[in-house]
Amino acid sequence: MRRVVISLLLAILGMLVGPRLVGPQNHAANAPFVYEPPEGFSRLEGLPNEAPNAKAWTFEEPTAINMARPAEGKVARTRVVATHSSKEMSVEEADLAKIVEEMPSVFEECTWVHRRHELRARADGARVGLIEGDCNRDVDLSALGLPIQKLRSRKLQLMFPDDEGTSIVTASYPTDEANRWEPLFEATISKAKGVALRVPPPAPWTYAAWAAAGAIVGVFASGIFQRRSRNVEGAASVAPK
Repeated sequence: MRRVVISLLLAILGMLVGPRLVGPQNHAANAPFVYEPPEGFSRLEGLPNEAPNAKAWTFEEPTAINMARPAEGKVARTRVVATHSSKEMSVEEADLAKIVEEMPSVFEECTWVHRRHELRARADGARVGLIEGDCNRDVDLSALGLPIQKLRSRKLQLMFPDDEGTSIVTASYPTDEANRWEPLFEATISKAKGVALRVPPPAPWTYAAWAAAGAIVGVFASGIFQRRSRNVEGAASVAPK
């Protein structure tokens, strides 16, 4: 009975402690999160429709009408917004897939069409989530005597774990310029500062492996303990009185 109890206790101890003891550990950034947009973006002040702590940048380019005189007419068709959530959101691909299901309700102003989601690992080991999709909407120009115009845009959302939760950066740009902007925004993943390292939970099989190892150690340990107890008892029985 004693052998069973010892084996069971060591199996439970191994299952609880083993996988986290030898596996990778979370590491705080010990610095505030700072996002650096691609070169050429300027800070945008005043965001009435965004969260109070949001930061935004725009990239202004000359309009087609004013290409000859760029300073007289510019349009900001590409924008980046950084917000923060106190929730520690997982960036594992399985968890990103669940977030993707919520994207149509997050971007109600358009028709969301999912394109991809993936986990990106930085050189420092920090892991960042990426979600990309098309966000198209119709604009009614009948008041101007024009047909309905379909605005085609794309959104690239980056999720950075930080010491206070999760920083979320959303880039919006015209769909026909995706080849231009996607690599530039993806390059900012490695430039962001204050990104915390959060490792995934141990795989389920590791718990079973450590539990089995603990049980085996328990069997041997209890066997040695019982053998020594018998030797002590035997020595005591033959000792002169």
